Amino acid sequence: MNVGRPGSRLKTDVDAAGGGDGMKGVETMRFKHYPPERLMIESIASRLTPDENACRLWLMEYTIDRGIPYNIDNGAGAEPPGSRSSVRSLAEKRAIVVGPDGNVNFIYPVSALPTQHRVRLSDGRSFCAMCAVDALGAAFTFKQDIRVESSCIECGETIHVDIETRRIARLCPESAHVLHVDLNKVANWAASC
Repeated sequence: MNVGRPGSRLKTDVDAAGGGDGMKGVETMRFKHYPPERLMIESIASRLTPDENACRLWLMEYTIDRGIPYNIDNGAGAEPPGSRSSVRSLAEKRAIVVGPDGNVNFIYPVSALPTQHRVRLSDGRSFCAMCAVDALGAAFTFKQDIRVESSCIECGETIHVDIETRRIARLCPESAHVLHVDLNKVANWAASC
């Protein structure tokens, strides 16, 4: 693990206007049961102010670089940009999940707690994702190629997915698939993973 100063290496172009171009090209994709526009959801970044986005990205960096959750009561000398009110606002907007101990355990898509979905970024760092869909979405959040190492929730078989230039480059086993729920109908996305 690379332990550096949070905020130093995250390569994103998320801004107040709306989260980059992660969905670009989806309108030309074909899906078995849904039209593409039904699968498009508002990005977390698009619901946040510039200060909240900066705080969210800082929290992801902190968690990835240190391998531990940020504690809102005792940041160990590290403070997110903006103010602690940004952290509270992120929790209210469900962009992060803070445990009763004050630990920021989840910053979509990063999990500070161990999960079966491990993501390796092309910059060499790695982290656990909250769910399989979040693991795949990390390529768009971090704007870099990724490798996901996971396992099937039903049978336990190992699954590897490489995403390069925003496309699946390798999938093992080739029969692997993701079950999708219509997140536009669900207020608490975490309950759908």
